Order: sequence, then C-alpha cells, then structure tokens
Amino acid sequence: AYADRAEAILASHIEGFKDSVIARRAYSPADLEAMNINLVGGDPYGGSSTIDQSFLWRPFKTSRNHQTGIKGLYHIGASTHPGAGLGGGSGFLLAGRL
Repeated sequence: AYADRAEAILASHIEGFKDSVIARRAYSPADLEAMNINLVGGDPYGGSSTIDQSFLWRPFKTSRNHQTGIKGLYHIGASTHPGAGLGGGSGFLLAGRL
C-alpha cells in the first residue's frame, strides 16, 4: 500500500522510525469524501486546480482581498488565493489586511 511505501522512505532516512510508530491510519479519497461532503472525489484542495481557478480568480474572479458581500465575513481556505496546498496562506494574508 501507499502508506507502507511512504513509511519505508521515512525509515530509510530516520533512525529508529519504525520503532517509534505507535499507530497509523491511512485514508483513501473515498474515505475523505465520506467524512466531508465538501471533499468531492476526496479532493482536500477545493476542487479544480486549473489556471482559471487559481491565484486571483479563487474562489471567483470578482472576489477581492478575501471579501464577501457581507461586511466582516471573508473567504479563507484552500478554495481561495493563494490556493490549494498552502495551508494557512489565505488566513495569513487576510490577517495582514485586518
């Protein structure tokens, strides 16, 4: 399984790794989707990562500075700029503006 391969790579670089593992749990995309309906297809990064769904166009091209149409309510997370895979990035950027 993929988790076994990942652990083998870690063990090859970290002395005593195998002995330090207390427990392990691996989730498939189907598991992720079952736990959270927002993770369509098990995608934890907000769906499509095409160029038109990245950078300044996330979550939509008219959004600016994480603002919504409601005063004091902001968009943050993987579906917003700077995009998926940059955990906390959108919150950090917004905090700098507030």
